[in-house]
Amino acid sequence: MPPSCCTWLRFLSVAAAVLLGLGSRSVSDPFDHSHARWAVVLESAVDQGLVDYRGLREAPEALDAYLASLLRVTPSDHGRWTRQQRFAFWVNAYNAFTLQLVRDEGPVDSIKKIGGWFRSPWKRRFIPLGAFDPLGKGRELCLDDIEHRILRPRFNDARVHAAVNCASLGCPPLRAEPYRASELEEQLGAQVRAWLLDAGRNDLREVKGTVRVSKIFDWFEEDFGGSDERVVRWIAGQLGEAEVAGALREAAPRLRVRYLDYDWSLNAQAGRR
Repeated sequence: MPPSCCTWLRFLSVAAAVLLGLGSRSVSDPFDHSHARWAVVLESAVDQGLVDYRGLREAPEALDAYLASLLRVTPSDHGRWTRQQRFAFWVNAYNAFTLQLVRDEGPVDSIKKIGGWFRSPWKRRFIPLGAFDPLGKGRELCLDDIEHRILRPRFNDARVHAAVNCASLGCPPLRAEPYRASELEEQLGAQVRAWLLDAGRNDLREVKGTVRVSKIFDWFEEDFGGSDERVVRWIAGQLGEAEVAGALREAAPRLRVRYLDYDWSLNAQAGRR
């Protein structure tokens, strides 16, 4: 017997309610892979790699809104993303949570002052993304978790060292735009070249058979090849057509690598700690 008109109307009402319910959930509100909220923060707070931490403290809303968007991501969402989307997510997250840490604990002269002499700021568990705890304990993450247990082992791309920023002048400068999956290769390439060709962070001139580079190449030598020659070849390979690249490739077998002092001063704009 065919259903009555009233039965059909009740069915259509229930179906509409279900569809509206789905529409109010994350299905219709996917994560913004353009990282537009993060772009707002960077455009207002970063100038030539230096940060207006005071401004972030006086007007915290934009950074807080971006951080909140990160916290809404679930492992099931994350599992559907492309490699580039995941890579961009974690690099941006690292940089954003670093700004939050310095903002909330500042003003300080150096990020190393946060937590005192015996507590590393990079081991502080303040990031409420426990669902992504690499050790499966559901703990809040620390910055070291993101860098050393997620980004480095899962993506195996040494360019990450130019992309994450430790809030210090010795670090590769903080990029004034979000990393985005759609242009990630170009962004990473440009960021690495800018870092390597910055004479204040890497001196690639050969002097008595030696080049002097960032301490990052010492701390993470295995990521760059594990020997002086391989480090030099990695650097040359990132420089494209830059004139120094050819000279480095030719001299790589005999060059020694030494390291510049690392400047842990806060990467703050003047008077804006």
